[in-house]
Amino acid sequence: MKIRLGAVGPEDSIKKIEQEAGRFQDLVLIPFPYERTEETKGIIEANKDKVDYWLFSGQAPYFFARKLNLVEDHEATYPPLYGSSLLGKLLKAQYEKGTILPSISVDTISDEEMDSFRNMFSLQDLEVYNYPYEGYLPPDEIVTFHENLYKEKKIEAAFTSIRSVYLALKERGVPCYRVTPTELAIQLTIKFLRERIHSALYRKSQIAIVGIESVQSPLQSEEEYYSFKSKHRDLDLKRLILLYAEKVHGSYVQIGDGVFFIYTTLGELEYQTYQPLFDLIHQAKLQTGLSLRTVSGYGRTAIEAEQNVRMAFREARSSNDQVVFTVDEDKSVRKVWENEGEVSYNQRLWGEEWLEKFKKAHISPAIVSKIQSISVYYGQKTVTAKDISTWLNSTDRNARRILTALEDMGLAKISGEEQPGQRGRPRKIYTLTFAE
Repeated sequence: MKIRLGAVGPEDSIKKIEQEAGRFQDLVLIPFPYERTEETKGIIEANKDKVDYWLFSGQAPYFFARKLNLVEDHEATYPPLYGSSLLGKLLKAQYEKGTILPSISVDTISDEEMDSFRNMFSLQDLEVYNYPYEGYLPPDEIVTFHENLYKEKKIEAAFTSIRSVYLALKERGVPCYRVTPTELAIQLTIKFLRERIHSALYRKSQIAIVGIESVQSPLQSEEEYYSFKSKHRDLDLKRLILLYAEKVHGSYVQIGDGVFFIYTTLGELEYQTYQPLFDLIHQAKLQTGLSLRTVSGYGRTAIEAEQNVRMAFREARSSNDQVVFTVDEDKSVRKVWENEGEVSYNQRLWGEEWLEKFKKAHISPAIVSKIQSISVYYGQKTVTAKDISTWLNSTDRNARRILTALEDMGLAKISGEEQPGQRGRPRKIYTLTFAE
């Protein structure tokens, strides 16, 4: 499969990228040269459907696009500037002037990279006025930085990575040289991008299983369960599930009474998002009166995905919320709400020492991870047993036991008390200290 790679930048930079991209047979480079960085917005908006991933010529167009939310971090990159890029231009400048330059101004390159450059090539006597920055800056600010230094006779020449700054300085009579990424930097960036793309494609092809379980009402009698009315309702539910399976290009299997598995891929679920699954929950309730419990599990193999979907069912059965639980190949659990975001937790994040402590305290590491994740999600470090019981859908007594254990392990500390009413003992207030 050919990967469509859109290259965005000044024309001379695009030519260098084209030369290096030609080494890779699985890439189709689509060039998008511009005169000004601000043209990036129109280029991306007009060509989103033609490109799989974006390669920008440098920091300026990349962060300009990120600032406007035109691209996501995982679908774009740019070749970094290293000291070797500056060294070549510095040698060229000294050759043209026929003398050693005692002082220069530089932009874009970080202070750390500049210090490394001077130490590596023994250039401690070279006075450098550096203007590092993160993200995107308007060219005028950078032009002013270089021009003022030259007018004050503090520098002999300016070195910039931005074409518009280079052209502006040349017009104003400031000796200027343009620093661009080396061929090696471009080549390594393309290799890194290809690895990221292939990794993403592999992930999207992972097996995913959507689990759907009909929740029987405790008021439903056994006679009603076996009635023709119930069978017609089950058929209506199967029709809705079949429509959902068609939407995610999945294979539909009934595992048992009221339990269904849909085999598909992670890429399909990510493309469709979880909204169609919430739509299925609402339609089932509206058309059949049945409540559904929905989960998903991912894995490198079918059996791993099935184990994870059953683990997700266990998590879902302990919750009364209308959510979708997912478990991935790393046993990381996500709890997804409709239109409200998600919480994730992973019991594998704890080391052996902590796992042993949890075992002695008779607490599951997944429970501790869940408390930690929900605390971060809500931005709530101060809790009571009532909060914990609500988060875990457990009793107040069990929540008090968990908080006491967390206190003993140094993961929580008592920070006060509150009186719930006129009667009864005060409740202890705890501060969670996971990140301290």
